[in-house]
Amino acid sequence: MPVLPIFRRSAPLLLRNNFAMTLKHLRRYNRTRTYDRVDCGGSVAAEFALVAPAVILIAAGITDFGRLATESAGLAAATRIGAEYARLYPLDTGGIQNSIQRAITSSSAVVLPASFPRKCECDDTTQIPCGESCATIGRPGPNRVFITISANQAFTPFVPWPSIPAILTATTEVRLQ
Repeated sequence: MPVLPIFRRSAPLLLRNNFAMTLKHLRRYNRTRTYDRVDCGGSVAAEFALVAPAVILIAAGITDFGRLATESAGLAAATRIGAEYARLYPLDTGGIQNSIQRAITSSSAVVLPASFPRKCECDDTTQIPCGESCATIGRPGPNRVFITISANQAFTPFVPWPSIPAILTATTEVRLQ
Protein backbone atom coordinates (compact mmCIF):
# COMPACT_ATOMS: atom_id res chain seq x y z
CA MET A 1 0.00 0.00 0.00
CA PRO A 2 1.54 3.23 -1.08
CA VAL A 3 1.99 6.08 1.34
CA LEU A 4 -0.16 9.03 0.46
CA PRO A 5 1.79 12.22 0.18
CA ILE A 6 0.93 15.33 2.05
CA PHE A 7 1.84 17.55 -0.87
CA ARG A 8 0.99 16.66 -4.46
CA ARG A 9 4.39 17.67 -5.89
CA SER A 10 6.24 15.13 -3.76
CA ALA A 11 3.98 12.25 -4.79
CA PRO A 12 6.38 10.68 -7.33
CA LEU A 13 9.21 10.81 -4.85
CA LEU A 14 7.32 8.88 -2.19
CA LEU A 15 5.92 6.02 -4.25
CA ARG A 16 8.23 2.99 -4.44
CA ASN A 17 6.87 1.55 -7.64
CA ASN A 18 7.26 4.82 -9.49
CA PHE A 19 11.08 4.94 -9.60
CA ALA A 20 11.25 6.14 -13.20
CA MET A 21 9.04 9.07 -12.33
CA THR A 22 11.32 9.98 -9.46
CA LEU A 23 14.41 10.07 -11.68
CA LYS A 24 12.57 12.18 -14.22
CA HIS A 25 11.71 14.75 -11.55
CA LEU A 26 15.24 14.73 -10.17
CA ARG A 27 16.71 15.35 -13.63
CA ARG A 28 14.31 18.20 -14.22
CA TYR A 29 15.11 19.65 -10.79
CA ASN A 30 18.85 19.46 -11.40
CA ARG A 31 18.53 20.93 -14.90
CA THR A 32 16.60 23.96 -13.64
CA ARG A 33 19.09 24.47 -10.80
CA THR A 34 22.01 24.32 -13.22
CA TYR A 35 20.63 27.06 -15.44
CA ASP A 36 19.59 29.26 -12.54
CA ARG A 37 22.88 29.00 -10.67
CA VAL A 38 25.46 31.74 -11.18
CA ASP A 39 29.11 30.73 -11.34
CA CYS A 40 30.85 32.07 -8.16
CA GLY A 41 34.25 30.40 -8.54
CA GLY A 42 36.17 33.61 -9.29
CA SER A 43 34.65 35.61 -6.45
CA VAL A 44 36.23 33.31 -3.86
CA ALA A 45 39.67 33.94 -5.35
CA ALA A 46 39.03 37.70 -5.45
CA GLU A 47 37.90 37.74 -1.82
CA PHE A 48 40.96 35.73 -0.82
CA ALA A 49 43.20 38.16 -2.71
CA LEU A 50 41.66 41.07 -0.81
CA VAL A 51 41.68 39.47 2.65
CA ALA A 52 44.96 37.49 2.61
CA PRO A 53 47.35 40.50 2.91
CA ALA A 54 45.42 41.83 5.89
CA VAL A 55 45.45 38.44 7.61
CA ILE A 56 49.18 38.02 6.95
CA LEU A 57 49.88 41.52 8.29
CA ILE A 58 47.86 40.84 11.45
CA ALA A 59 49.66 37.53 11.99
CA ALA A 60 53.06 39.20 11.53
CA GLY A 61 52.06 41.92 14.00
CA ILE A 62 50.97 39.40 16.60
CA THR A 63 54.24 37.51 16.12
CA ASP A 64 56.41 40.64 16.34
CA PHE A 65 54.73 42.05 19.43
CA GLY A 66 54.79 38.63 21.09
CA ARG A 67 58.52 38.29 20.41
CA LEU A 68 59.07 41.84 21.67
CA ALA A 69 57.28 41.11 24.93
CA THR A 70 59.10 37.80 25.41
CA GLU A 71 62.57 39.20 24.75
CA SER A 72 61.93 42.32 26.89
CA ALA A 73 60.79 40.18 29.80
CA GLY A 74 63.77 37.85 29.36
CA LEU A 75 66.22 40.76 29.33
CA ALA A 76 64.63 42.31 32.43
CA ALA A 77 64.80 38.95 34.23
CA ALA A 78 68.47 38.57 33.28
CA THR A 79 69.32 42.00 34.73
CA ARG A 80 67.49 41.08 37.94
CA ILE A 81 69.58 37.91 38.15
CA GLY A 82 72.70 40.03 37.60
CA ALA A 83 71.54 42.38 40.38
CA GLU A 84 71.11 39.45 42.76
CA TYR A 85 74.66 38.34 41.98
CA ALA A 86 75.88 41.95 42.47
CA ARG A 87 74.24 42.03 45.89
CA LEU A 88 76.45 39.12 46.98
CA TYR A 89 79.62 40.04 45.03
CA PRO A 90 79.49 43.79 44.20
CA LEU A 91 83.10 44.06 43.02
CA ASP A 92 83.00 41.06 40.63
CA THR A 93 82.08 42.76 37.33
CA GLY A 94 82.96 39.67 35.26
CA GLY A 95 80.78 37.45 37.47
CA ILE A 96 77.85 39.86 37.09
CA GLN A 97 78.27 39.83 33.31
CA ASN A 98 78.50 36.02 33.23
CA SER A 99 75.37 35.62 35.35
CA ILE A 100 73.46 37.88 32.93
CA GLN A 101 74.80 36.02 29.87
CA ARG A 102 73.81 32.63 31.32
CA ALA A 103 70.32 33.90 32.17
CA ILE A 104 69.55 35.05 28.60
CA THR A 105 67.57 32.46 26.65
CA SER A 106 67.18 34.30 23.33
CA SER A 107 69.58 33.97 20.42
CA SER A 108 70.35 37.69 20.13
CA ALA A 109 73.62 38.90 21.62
CA VAL A 110 73.48 40.96 24.80
CA VAL A 111 75.61 44.09 25.09
CA LEU A 112 76.84 44.71 28.64
CA PRO A 113 78.74 47.76 29.93
CA ALA A 114 82.39 47.40 30.93
CA SER A 115 81.51 48.31 34.52
CA PHE A 116 78.32 48.86 36.45
CA PRO A 117 77.98 52.34 37.99
CA ARG A 118 77.58 52.84 41.71
CA LYS A 119 76.08 55.74 43.54
CA CYS A 120 76.12 56.56 47.23
CA GLU A 121 73.75 58.73 49.20
CA CYS A 122 72.76 59.55 52.74
CA ASP A 123 69.38 59.00 54.37
CA ASP A 124 68.09 62.36 53.10
CA THR A 125 68.94 61.30 49.50
CA THR A 126 71.92 63.64 49.28
CA GLN A 127 74.44 62.29 46.78
CA ILE A 128 77.95 61.79 48.19
CA PRO A 129 81.12 60.24 46.81
CA CYS A 130 81.26 56.53 47.64
CA GLY A 131 84.56 56.92 49.53
CA GLU A 132 83.08 59.37 52.06
CA SER A 133 80.83 58.84 55.04
CA CYS A 134 77.61 60.70 55.73
CA ALA A 135 78.79 61.45 59.26
CA THR A 136 81.95 63.24 58.05
CA ILE A 137 79.97 65.73 55.95
CA GLY A 138 77.31 66.29 58.60
CA ARG A 139 74.42 64.38 57.01
CA PRO A 140 72.07 62.01 58.84
CA GLY A 141 72.12 58.27 58.61
CA PRO A 142 74.41 55.65 57.23
CA ASN A 143 75.69 55.50 53.68
CA ARG A 144 73.41 53.82 51.16
CA VAL A 145 75.21 52.24 48.22
CA PHE A 146 73.38 51.39 45.00
CA ILE A 147 74.61 49.57 41.90
CA THR A 148 72.86 49.85 38.54
CA ILE A 149 72.83 46.75 36.36
CA SER A 150 71.93 47.39 32.71
CA ALA A 151 71.93 45.43 29.49
CA ASN A 152 71.04 46.08 25.84
CA GLN A 153 69.89 43.65 23.19
CA ALA A 154 69.19 44.13 19.47
CA PHE A 155 65.68 43.31 18.25
CA THR A 156 64.73 42.84 14.60
CA PRO A 157 61.00 42.50 13.85
CA PHE A 158 59.62 40.69 10.80
CA VAL A 159 57.84 43.87 9.67
CA PRO A 160 59.41 47.31 10.40
CA TRP A 161 56.67 48.69 12.64
CA PRO A 162 57.05 52.37 13.58
CA SER A 163 56.67 51.85 17.35
CA ILE A 164 58.97 48.85 17.87
CA PRO A 165 62.47 49.77 19.10
CA ALA A 166 65.55 48.34 17.43
CA ILE A 167 67.39 48.01 20.76
CA LEU A 168 65.85 46.68 23.97
CA THR A 169 67.20 48.08 27.23
CA ALA A 170 66.71 46.75 30.74
CA THR A 171 67.99 48.36 33.94
CA THR A 172 67.82 47.14 37.52
CA GLU A 173 69.10 49.05 40.53
CA VAL A 174 69.89 47.20 43.73
CA ARG A 175 70.85 48.53 47.15
CA LEU A 176 74.06 47.02 48.49
CA GLN A 177 74.14 48.66 51.96
